[in-house]
Amino acid sequence: MKKNADINSKEEDVIGYIGDYCIQCINTPEAIETEWKELQKANTAGIYQNYDWVRIACKTLEKSNQIYIVTARDKNGLQFILPLVLEGSFFKTLRWIGNTHANVCSGLFTEAFLKTASKPLMTSVFKVIAQSIKSIAQSKLINQPSTLKSFTNPMMHLPQQNSINNMYDMDLRDGLDVILDQGNGKKKRKLWRKQNRLAESMGGYELVIPETKEAISEAIEELLILKAKRLKSLGIPDIFADQNTMDFLNELATFPPLEDGHLLQIFQLKIAGKTRAMYVYGISGKYCQAYVNAVEYDEFSEHSPGEMVLYALVDHLCEKEYERLDLGVGDERYKVSWCPGKHQLFDTTQPLSAYAVPFVAWVRMKNALKRYIRNNPSIWLRLKKFRKAKASLFPIK
Repeated sequence: MKKNADINSKEEDVIGYIGDYCIQCINTPEAIETEWKELQKANTAGIYQNYDWVRIACKTLEKSNQIYIVTARDKNGLQFILPLVLEGSFFKTLRWIGNTHANVCSGLFTEAFLKTASKPLMTSVFKVIAQSIKSIAQSKLINQPSTLKSFTNPMMHLPQQNSINNMYDMDLRDGLDVILDQGNGKKKRKLWRKQNRLAESMGGYELVIPETKEAISEAIEELLILKAKRLKSLGIPDIFADQNTMDFLNELATFPPLEDGHLLQIFQLKIAGKTRAMYVYGISGKYCQAYVNAVEYDEFSEHSPGEMVLYALVDHLCEKEYERLDLGVGDERYKVSWCPGKHQLFDTTQPLSAYAVPFVAWVRMKNALKRYIRNNPSIWLRLKKFRKAKASLFPIK
């Protein structure tokens, strides 16, 4: 007999029951569009879990992978959404939709679920998932915050370790002057004044947010060129180079403004009519999440155009009365300088079949080593220098 929790569920989507919860697997976000948009109003997740962001990612970035959106319902309706995808053929890995293009990841949860989620419950959810997928090996769910709206992230109840990445953000509510005074304010203001004088001597500068489809497409093309040059010089593979990613960025950036923000907005610094630096970010309510930035290395680059565009962006967001700016993951010097603190993210990497146990143990050891290197400034600096030197001798094609 059908359980009460499954009143609004399609039988073919149901993969199991846990107490009062009906667990489903949905293979397209469109199937639960109305409920998804309602759940995201709870603000327990960010722009990377927005319905339209995920929908666009599914048809571009993830078009060759199997979408596996896990939901739970009880008598009160939909309680959570885990926007996941299956990658691989024989050795299948479950990960977040968006992969490395989603900086900070999580599920979408009701506050009622966040209050009651437990280790037995979350363990059972992933047991049901493992039983429903033939030849699944592991779940590799990275870059998750430990809290969601002051509640413990339910995924913390699963086997987890600290992520390789930290996340940096700043409180915008008290304005630019307070933000500056939290770290090297005098130096930042002096540099800003110097940059302004230099820019004016070169013909002036302007800060541009492209709005037409044509202007946005041109800005995305510039972004990809700048990132390609920079990543190649550093000896880092270009994750923006494939056509799926290009389509993804264009669709995000040209998507109409949301009721409470933008999927992707571009902030350009132009000096003498030429783009010198860019910051690309998404907006969800009063929360802004930076996605990627880029700098042109030319006659102005020694004057830190990246710092100049960030200064201008923070000022702009403060004027628009946004509350927080997340500078994304990765320990870069400018993030430490602008943000008073960092947030340790976590990963839940766990085997979902017996044969994957040794492999997952190796993955955890490898990640622990990477984390140690990232957290050791001396070793990390040497590694970056080695990678750059290697790139100059053996350029990435």
